[in-house]
Amino acid sequence: MSRRGLVLVALLTAGVAAVLVVQAFRHVPTDEEQIRTLFEDAARAAEEKRVGDVVQGVSERFVGDRLDKRGVKQLVAAHVFRGTWVGVTISGIKVEVQGDEARAAVDAVLYRSGKGQPLADLLPAQASVHRFLCRLAREEGAWRIMTATWRPISLEEAAAGPELSP
Repeated sequence: MSRRGLVLVALLTAGVAAVLVVQAFRHVPTDEEQIRTLFEDAARAAEEKRVGDVVQGVSERFVGDRLDKRGVKQLVAAHVFRGTWVGVTISGIKVEVQGDEARAAVDAVLYRSGKGQPLADLLPAQASVHRFLCRLAREEGAWRIMTATWRPISLEEAAAGPELSP
């Protein structure tokens, strides 16, 4: 083999080795991190009025509080475009994963105005806190919300953090 051929083989080998090293040290998100990201992305999408992206993590088989996925999308759209709330902040998430199923309790602050102001200044006139209890399943390699219930909670409950019921 010519000197030029040896150099090309050496460079190719070094390149492959570099790719393998990078992949070995690349962080692969845990299931819990993926689920947290799903809710954080949905909150950001709601603030940006991207309704389709808000429900991206909702399964087509979703059932919750008399709504299917389409109903959830319509509910979100109504609140976003009516201006019922313009900001969404996830204040707490607790996740429990068991194989390809998971449960999540998520506390979210929904506010109409005052971004950047202390929450205490916004409650109760400009903001509310809701707790979402969700069941998730892995569908085609991604986590999707299968069922959900939600209710308003007090600031004290939110400060204590979400709890998963047995």
